[in-house]
Amino acid sequence: MLSAQSPAPSAPPPATGTVTGHVILGDTRLPARMASVSLISAKPTQETSPDSTSRDTAWSAKVQTMLDGSFTIPNVPPGDYYLLAEKVGYISPRHLPMGPYYMTREDEESLAKQVTPITVAANRTTTVDTVLTKGASISGVLRFDDGSPDAEGRVALLHKDKSGKWVPYLTATAAFNPSQDGGNLADDQGRFRFAGLPADEYLLKSILEIDGGNMRDDKGDSRIYRDYALDCYYGDGIRLKEAKPIKLGDGEQSSDRNIEIPLGKLHSVSGTVRSMETGAIVNSATLELHYTDDDSLASKTEMNAAWNGFSFPYVPEGEYTIKVTHAADVIPIRNFSEGAKPIRTYADASQSIIVHGEMNGVTIEVKPKPPATPAAAQ
Repeated sequence: MLSAQSPAPSAPPPATGTVTGHVILGDTRLPARMASVSLISAKPTQETSPDSTSRDTAWSAKVQTMLDGSFTIPNVPPGDYYLLAEKVGYISPRHLPMGPYYMTREDEESLAKQVTPITVAANRTTTVDTVLTKGASISGVLRFDDGSPDAEGRVALLHKDKSGKWVPYLTATAAFNPSQDGGNLADDQGRFRFAGLPADEYLLKSILEIDGGNMRDDKGDSRIYRDYALDCYYGDGIRLKEAKPIKLGDGEQSSDRNIEIPLGKLHSVSGTVRSMETGAIVNSATLELHYTDDDSLASKTEMNAAWNGFSFPYVPEGEYTIKVTHAADVIPIRNFSEGAKPIRTYADASQSIIVHGEMNGVTIEVKPKPPATPAAAQ
């Protein structure tokens, strides 16, 4: 009689460790209740995907603190980690990438000053307490010069980079996705607030924008038009050089930093781009509005094929140069939402204007480019 063969013993699961501790509010010494605690591997590991390509991966975990400020992260693989605690209104690292393998040496040095490095050992509990530092804040009201609020208007914050250039300040959430630098939305009364800021010098700007929308013709062809936007800065300035900087100290709460959008000094500029050769309207082009004195960009728009023209809806009074690039006569491949095919292209052009009221019927002429030769096409 044959005896049943015993199955081979399975390998024991790898030993792990536990990270536990408390998060405390530095200004009140009270527990940081419902704060976010993240544990991120300090060193990447190689992972091979099903298609045999390799990539760096980093182990991470995220938990919330309890009402007494305590937290526990179980089943942590042994290794070196960064512990990051965050709560609204308190300073958190702004430049932590999605995985430490994206960091330069300078990033790592900066990160080491802002987070807590820890080492996790197998079958051991690592205890670490973290204190959050109260950040500074900037608040105010976004409104038009007639007193009405710009409800849900967008307000952005800028600070200087290492070269001294004003750049968007990335909040704690936007730091993980630098494309999300659009700032905060004002509430129904136009109120806005930025909190958890480190001591620094900042600029405030509102972004007056209009959705380009979508147009569909009787043939079913559809085209989505790009948005139009104009910046207005705190300090009653439309231009960056007119903005008033706001200098914040540690934990300083700065209020009444109101931004007023000067409706009475904004005018629309609209017109057409036409062929210098035939006088026909060109149905595709990019138009930029530049300040004449320093050639800085004021705004940008696209030709609107639905009504064969362009429009800058909000233009402050002053002297400008309209620059036309990528001008072409185009036809849709199938419909405009799937792209367009140029049938004739035009050289770049520019035209000076002085805005002191509504300007309709502006005409900018562009010169056709000669057809490409077979050799050039290759």
